[in-house]
Formats: sequence, C-alpha cells, structure tokens
Amino acid sequence: MNRTIEISDIVAVPHLSTFNSEKPHQLIHGGRRGFKSTKHATKIAKRHIEDKYCESIIIREDYTDHRFSTFPALKRAFSRLGVKLLPNITCSSDRGSTLWIQPPSGGYVHFRHMKDIDKLKGTEPIGENNQIKIAWYFEITEYKNQRHIQEANATFMTGDYYWSLYEWNDAPTTTHWTYKFLKEMEKRDDVLIQKINYNDAPLWQQKKFLGKLLNEINRLKELQPEQYKSIFLGFPANLGGGCYKSFDPTKHLKSATHDYVEITVGVDYGGNDATVATAIGIKPNFNGIEVIDTYYHKNGVSVGIKNINEYAKDIMEFCVEIYMEYEQPITLFLDTANNTTLGMLLKDMTMTEEYRFVVMGYLNKTKKRKQTNKKKSAIQERIDVTELMFAANYLIIDNTDDKCVELVAALQEAQYKNGVRQDDNTTNIDSLDSLEYAWIMEMDIIYDIIITRPCTQKPIDTSNIIE
Repeated sequence: MNRTIEISDIVAVPHLSTFNSEKPHQLIHGGRRGFKSTKHATKIAKRHIEDKYCESIIIREDYTDHRFSTFPALKRAFSRLGVKLLPNITCSSDRGSTLWIQPPSGGYVHFRHMKDIDKLKGTEPIGENNQIKIAWYFEITEYKNQRHIQEANATFMTGDYYWSLYEWNDAPTTTHWTYKFLKEMEKRDDVLIQKINYNDAPLWQQKKFLGKLLNEINRLKELQPEQYKSIFLGFPANLGGGCYKSFDPTKHLKSATHDYVEITVGVDYGGNDATVATAIGIKPNFNGIEVIDTYYHKNGVSVGIKNINEYAKDIMEFCVEIYMEYEQPITLFLDTANNTTLGMLLKDMTMTEEYRFVVMGYLNKTKKRKQTNKKKSAIQERIDVTELMFAANYLIIDNTDDKCVELVAALQEAQYKNGVRQDDNTTNIDSLDSLEYAWIMEMDIIYDIIITRPCTQKPIDTSNIIE
C-alpha cells in the first residue's frame, strides 16, 4: 500500500509558500539552522522524480565538503519522497572519490566545486536527451566572489527551464560580497528572495526539527545575545569596541576556591613581546575555571633584562610555587611557535627530579570548536568562548594581592579593529593568549557544559530587534 507523502511533513512552514516557485533565481539566506538545505534538497529530489530528463549540479567551494552536507541531504530527500538510492547502483558510495546520484526515474546529479571553475563550466549532461536544469549554490559565503556564479549560470541556463538555488548563512561583516550581491538581486523581478531563521517556524516544528539544539540556542540567547543574533538570526556581528564585553570586574574578580581536579599553565613566550604564564585551576566536574596566578615579564618594560634560559627557569619556578600550594601535578602548554629552543629547555627540565611534577602538554592554538563556522578564525573562536565563560560566570580570576593585574588590564583594553582583535603593541595580547592556551584543549567540553546548563533567565525578547 502506497503511503501519501506530504511536503509539509518534510519542509519547514516558512518555506512552504514558496516551495513550488518556478523563478529562475531563488535565494534563501539568514541565520544557521533555518531549514534552508532541507527545502532545496527536497525541491531538487522532487523535480528529479517528476522530470526524467532533469540533471542538476550541486556546487560548493570545496569538493570534500559535499560528503558531509549536500550529498547526504539529497539522499535523505529522495528517501523521504519514497525513493531508495542504492550505493554503486543509483548513487556513489559515501567513500567514493567522485560523488554522484542517478535516480531510478532518470536524470543525474553532479557534484562540483568552485575551486575548479573550468571543470565546473565543462560539465555536460550524462543522458542524451537530458539538460542541466538546476544549480544549487550551497553556502555561497565560502565562494571568493560572485563572478564564478555568473559564469556557471551563463553556461547552464539553456534548458526548458532553469533554477539557480542559492543559500547561505549571513556573513558577520557587511563588507562581505554577499551583501552587495543581495542588493543587486533585489532589483530583478525574476528573483525570489527570502530571509528565514529557525524561529520563523512554529515552536512545535522547532522542537521537532532541532531537538536538543533548541536548548543550546536558547542558552546562547541568554548568555551571549550578540552572538545569538549573529549566528542564528543572521545579523552582522558586533565586532566593534571591546573584545570582552562580558567581562565584569565586579563579578569575575574574587577570591579563588582552591578546589581543583586539574591545574594547567599556558605560556606565551615573546622575544620582543612579553613572556607570560597563566595558571588555571579546573573545578570538580568541570564546573568552572579559576585563574590562580600569573607570571609576566617584558624586556625593556619590566625590571631586568632576561634571556631565554632565564625565562625557562622563571616559568618552572612559577610552576613550583603553584605546586607547593596545591600539591597537584601541572600540565604546561607552550605556544607551538616557541616549541623549539624554549620548548626543549622546558622539556629537559621536566625530566629532572626537581620538576618531576610538571608535564608538557600538546597545544594546538589553531583549534576551533567542533561544528563551528569554518570561516571563523581560531582567535575569534577563543574570544567567543572566553566571552561565553564570563557571561555564564564560569571563569573567575583570583584577585588576591593583585597577582593577575596585567591579565585584568588586557581584558579591559582589548579592542576590535576592522573586525579582528587589535594586535599593534597597544594592548597586552600576550596575557590573553597565555590565558587561552591554558584551557584551549578543553574548549569543546567547556562549551558543552555551559550550553547544556539550565537557563536561569527569561529568554530575551528579539521581536523588536531592528534589522
């Protein structure tokens, strides 16, 4: 018995009114998780089932990204519409070097990428009577510019009908080329444009489609409304003014609890810049982080001139002081850019009986959170997580005897310039880097713990936000 398939069971409510649009250019943008891909994948799969001569071409900036995004999205769309695709018969395997789909009804789905524009423009229909009738431009913010889109459209726009489906999450800066592209397309009468966010869907559908992610979204809305608006509502990020807007000395400077399950030290060594070590204690069950103490010295500014051997000795003696107070082993994370001479000196010292309690840890300072925006820099990722920790009162700085004075000043003085953290010797970036190196390898655990905590405030009303 054939079951009836309702598009309304698959596609989110905000997309239903335009699902059957035949306009040649169809644009959907907005925040993350706005159900854009589900609409486009379902629309493409449905047309393939209806038109056996239809071929489509799916385009990303990097070919390998298809494997975990558009390829499974289309297979899922065919399945939801009652068409089961069989690996190596009607579609390639998930591990195949070349991805493809050849539905039982006919037609063909090509997967291409913008980095090889000549191969993209040279794509020909597989079937003798087929035509390439659909191009899906996926996450166009990753493209260098709109020129390749225009070249591809000029190549393929020759069939009985032609759809260019564009989708993207709005870029955090309005200087990105997609904002100009959007304004140009708004002037045309053959274009469908929608801005769709997750909260345009009714609440029951948000719960159904997003599941536990909805709790994460609400938690981010509570703790970091600016990040929430940028990530999930598609507004430009507030990358201006101070970097650490959530840092509040009245909340985050207090006496430490001195109850830790792990102690780490982040080290940023500078030849001309400052050399900084920051010790943090991780509370039981990862229930918070406290900055215990810091070491700071800058030649020409601080008292005395030190060489690399003296810095190595100072760092290890700093670790001795921490160990004498807490009697716990210490993991030391050193900036990999300094992991040659200083790294060898420190490693040799950890092998001695005097410093047996210090272990050299592996630091990946370019680490970013899993499933984060690929375009976000590693530095911005660290700033965002630091901001989140302060907003959740997860990160505390011990204010006893003003031993973290340089770090506190750095948090208050750090500014954005042209959308990035300013690093022109006017701000003590070294203290900030040292702090981040101490916890960066636990970034995913920290983020998940904060986000999964129950909300303690009423959700922020975003209905009056002006775009």
